Amino acid sequence: MMILKPNYRNSILNVSTTILKHYHAQSNFVSIPVLEEALKDNPKHVVLVLLDGMGINIINQFLKPDDFLRKNVKQVITSVFPPTTVAATNSVLSGLPPISTGYVGWVQYFKNEKTNAIVFLNEDFYDKSVKYDKVLRDTYLKYPTIYERIQRHSPDVKTYELFPAFRSDGYESLDKQIERVLEITALDEQSFTYVYWTEPDLTQHDYGIDAEETKAKLIELNKSMTNLSKKINQDTVMIVIADHGLTNVEGIDLFDDKALMSLLRRKPSMEPRATSFFIKKFKKDKFLRLFHDKYGEYFQLMTREELIDSRLMGSGYQHELLESFIGDYVAISISNKMFNFKEHSRFKGHHAGLTQDEMEVPLIIYKKE
Repeated sequence: MMILKPNYRNSILNVSTTILKHYHAQSNFVSIPVLEEALKDNPKHVVLVLLDGMGINIINQFLKPDDFLRKNVKQVITSVFPPTTVAATNSVLSGLPPISTGYVGWVQYFKNEKTNAIVFLNEDFYDKSVKYDKVLRDTYLKYPTIYERIQRHSPDVKTYELFPAFRSDGYESLDKQIERVLEITALDEQSFTYVYWTEPDLTQHDYGIDAEETKAKLIELNKSMTNLSKKINQDTVMIVIADHGLTNVEGIDLFDDKALMSLLRRKPSMEPRATSFFIKKFKKDKFLRLFHDKYGEYFQLMTREELIDSRLMGSGYQHELLESFIGDYVAISISNKMFNFKEHSRFKGHHAGLTQDEMEVPLIIYKKE
């Protein structure tokens, strides 16, 4: 499998950078020239659609050259590290890399609360009976959003975000979101709209990246995006990206490895393909020997310091809790393997590793001539 690192001069983070600079907000990161060009005529409406898990790999595999989503790919860009929804979407919505947001994975250990929390669900991953008296992400991972930054520097621009129905004000389908986008872009105002949809990520998790179900889902998404493109006005720029791609996986039941698990001072966290390990005192040498013997060909093992210094998670200021989220070591998949944290996994596709399939996503730009 080809290994690919994030390029923080040509990534989903730089899409947000370009949009922020278009609205006169400052950023320490570089813009993407092809997107700058699309925005140079100051369109009245800018719509950013993020289709979860839509890597360039499945676009090239399943869509025809003249299909809307494939035809309008202006550039292949990268995700961030880890290439996973928690880290990547928060980089898009903050204009900051994971090293600064502190969002690094589905499960993060919050030392002040002594809990392995599912960040988006605000519940303990290993013990559902644990209850919090606060929303952990609001308490520990708050950042100025791109909406706030846009409105601060371009107060005449209205901002909107459209999410699925897992939010109280969310939408039951992508087509319902599209209806709302068309209502917004028909208004006589300047606007920026962010649309997030959960597919094709969910389908690939269940069936893998090569499945007929994945192909059918991508064709369905292409139809919806084609419909939007036909109905938007000439004063609207439409941008479509993904947070990450996926690759086919095989799970390793980590909890069955009693010898390795006995060396941990708490249960593993972060992601199945970017797994954080917290090691007991005086057990690091034994952990290293065991890990490299059993899993060294499948995972790149990095210390916390090596990971931060590598800039895989970006550069800039470091979130105050980042080191406690990362733990002592992070095992990054460079193969088709992933770790199952607590039970045998049903997943056929997954992400958060360092393969090309996971890292490369499209930058799709469309403006009606």
